[in-house]
Amino acid sequence: MNYLFIDIECANCLHGEGKICSFGYVKTDDKFNVIKKKDILIDPDAPFLLGNAKKGCGIALAYPLFHFKWAHTFPFYYEEIKNLLIDKDTIVFGFAINQDINYFYYSCKRYRLKFENFKVIDIQLLDKIIHKLSNLRGLDKLIELYNLPSFTYHRSDDDAYMSMEILSTLLKENNILVEDIINKFPCYKPTEEYIEIYNKNKALRIQKEKMHKAVEDFYKNDSSIHPVIETYDKDVWGKHFFINYRIVSENITYFNKHKKEFIRKNIIFVRNIKDADYVISSIKNVRDKKSLTLEEFNKLVFKN
Repeated sequence: MNYLFIDIECANCLHGEGKICSFGYVKTDDKFNVIKKKDILIDPDAPFLLGNAKKGCGIALAYPLFHFKWAHTFPFYYEEIKNLLIDKDTIVFGFAINQDINYFYYSCKRYRLKFENFKVIDIQLLDKIIHKLSNLRGLDKLIELYNLPSFTYHRSDDDAYMSMEILSTLLKENNILVEDIINKFPCYKPTEEYIEIYNKNKALRIQKEKMHKAVEDFYKNDSSIHPVIETYDKDVWGKHFFINYRIVSENITYFNKHKKEFIRKNIIFVRNIKDADYVISSIKNVRDKKSLTLEEFNKLVFKN
């Protein structure tokens, strides 16, 4: 039985969709003797979001940008990568491997290629289970903890090699075998489980994006409607209202239904709480007399 350690880097993961720019792997025998180490560079056919990944503003490339641009797109390497992953005589490992599976799955869908399921072991999850941790630890944290040699961060084959080193150290430290992981620990999983979570998260993300757009549309000015003096009401005319985002999103149908009436009554909705005369919130702040629940706001506007 051989072991395959993988790591994937992406040009960007906008909208939760990873555009792969490198697939790195280390293949070993069951004694962790390296058979092959390779980094497959891929043209992501998408913009690179460069910067500091840890600060949430992109990635740091391990190679000059033109190396990726000169490579082929994902379909060219699909068979090579797929065959590595589904080989029946190979156990696949990765660190936080759910992300890598999601990237590979999305790329297959993106290029209309077949995604074939296989089983994987998540080394990060194994570390959490073995040491009974409340939180997952990052690759760099474990490299430092185990005093492993330095490597090129975000170079996929180096990340894969470090994953192998961490697994080997974990096994020795705890006197367990790979067979024990498969039989005793809940971190040897079929990719179907990860894909199911990915699809649920994608559906939730789409729902949130639609809601965000609906809220943004509500705040947009409608130049075809104007305040009407006949609707003058001293309690609301020209008053500025700030709405808690959860309130407006959960009640977007209500707000859209009455948007024209709000404009006619010269009610102004603001995005900055400091500009507000009233704050509409789910919980009335008794210390602020200008704080209203949605029900109180409705009564104030429609007098019912």
